[in-house]
Amino acid sequence: MFIFRWIGKFFRFIATCLGYFNKTLIYVLEAAVIIALIFGAASYFRTPQVQQNSVLVLDLEGSVRESISTESPFAATIAPPNPQASLHEITATLDKAAKDPLIAGVLLKLDHLDRIGLASIEEIGQSLERYKLSGKPLWAWGTNYSQVQYALAAHANEIYMHPMGEVLVKGLASNRLYYGELLNALGVNVHVFKAGAYKSFPESFVSSKPSNEWLESERFWLNDAWKNLSTNIERSRGLMPGAIAAYIDQLPKKLKLAKGDMASAALNDNLIDGTKTFDQMLELIAGKLGLKNKPQPALVHYADYRADLNSSLGEIAVVVAEGEIREGESQSGIIGSDTLVGVLDEIRENTSVKALVLRVNSPGGSAVASELIRHALERVKAQKPVVISMGDVAASGGFWISMGGSKVMASPVTVTGSIGVFGLAPTFEKTLGLAKIGQGSVATTWLANAEKPTQPMDPRLENILTQSVARTYNNFIDVVSNSRKLSAQYVESVAEGRVWTGSQALQRKLIDQVGTFNDAINLAKNLAKLDKNASIVYFFDQPDNFSSMIKDSLKDWGNPLNLTGLPNGMKEQISEAKTLLENSSKARTKAVYAHSLIEPLN
Repeated sequence: MFIFRWIGKFFRFIATCLGYFNKTLIYVLEAAVIIALIFGAASYFRTPQVQQNSVLVLDLEGSVRESISTESPFAATIAPPNPQASLHEITATLDKAAKDPLIAGVLLKLDHLDRIGLASIEEIGQSLERYKLSGKPLWAWGTNYSQVQYALAAHANEIYMHPMGEVLVKGLASNRLYYGELLNALGVNVHVFKAGAYKSFPESFVSSKPSNEWLESERFWLNDAWKNLSTNIERSRGLMPGAIAAYIDQLPKKLKLAKGDMASAALNDNLIDGTKTFDQMLELIAGKLGLKNKPQPALVHYADYRADLNSSLGEIAVVVAEGEIREGESQSGIIGSDTLVGVLDEIRENTSVKALVLRVNSPGGSAVASELIRHALERVKAQKPVVISMGDVAASGGFWISMGGSKVMASPVTVTGSIGVFGLAPTFEKTLGLAKIGQGSVATTWLANAEKPTQPMDPRLENILTQSVARTYNNFIDVVSNSRKLSAQYVESVAEGRVWTGSQALQRKLIDQVGTFNDAINLAKNLAKLDKNASIVYFFDQPDNFSSMIKDSLKDWGNPLNLTGLPNGMKEQISEAKTLLENSSKARTKAVYAHSLIEPLN
């Protein structure tokens, strides 16, 4: 008994020590969080000091998206970093720098810019050209230049690169994985309901190779987009028409002449102005600015200088609708119909707002949610002009909501159209058989159990879903026909799920004109008969609460694979498949409506 008492005392002692250790650890963590919050808030609210003859370094990181930053310093301090920049903040920052007497020049340093859409490249390119009208110099330097990085750098007065770097212009491509044989081998029976021969996303789950319709549609818009992108690079850089295509075609020969030196090959074809290390680049800038006895200029980084768009007053309201369209509340990357309709109703009732510009960047989503948003836009349009400005993508449901505008404008390379509908409903009865799992059920009517994915789909349910998709497609055609004042027969001829660039959509009367976001703002001012200096105000449909920001920062961490190291195309496919499975499990008897586009730029 004596030994047991000592053993008990020993374990109680260990438990007490662990208790004190846990309390100490909690106190230390709490203190660390408080200190981090204090430093985060201090750095967030501090005003950077801009010296005379400063150079603004546009050092963008991660991805460029439409949504305006509403980031809290506390979320940024606690959550893992999720680098991204707002397109609208970038363009406003360049306009600010052009007028700032303390800013002597801008340096593009885009090594960490990973993802940006074609229309966003066009928007920022136009802002860079506006900045150059101020007479201030614009330089670009990079370790290497990816295609998207170089498309922006081409606007610079002078482009330099590290001596061991390379310019990777290569063209556009669209890729898709096909799971048909795999799913069939696993016993998964994917039922497809679609309206539109070119609505091709479902084929990824029922086929092992692309359809002729997909190949035709993708080739058609990609060729137009590449022509626009390469022409803009050539024009900005002062190259002869066709120079970019010739460089790519003859790259092996050009590289051989340059003895394998990619930087020399780019220099020989005038893609860059020279090779320098970064410290040499700063010395060059200091010399260009006439800074005597200074080895380098004072640098002001974009994150410290960027323009603040969180104003509260304005005659032109701007709303950014970015992400997948769903019913309910908005979340990061999700356009929630309830949230957006509430914002639109607020704008409609606001007498100080004279016009609305809705910036759309969405591949689509729920047909019901899209119609709710479009109808809300119709109510706004009845009282004040509504201008739709299409971003990188305004397809399927994104195009549907755009039909609520008084005028519709798109970039020449906006991916739009995709007037079509599809539904997917996988069933797993064969999978259960392969796993030797039996099942049984009792129901009072055939429909009560018809949506169970573990059972074969009842032909009567297939008939219902087919009719539902056809009805939704007809509604889509009617919406476009009424909005664009075109016959239903004509809309049908340019629908079928076909994807168009903005320029191609204009030729087919699906939009009113091509132009930038700035053009859309000016159009809204004209329609509302406002002065050219009328102010704008951004209305946010994305939640800016603390938990939402944490969720946004952690969204990639939530995936156990984290998609790290995978090609972008595969990341997109995995994300799409995840969304499909989530929707399928929630939809039950409802069809799943969606649209997906592979990002053509890396």
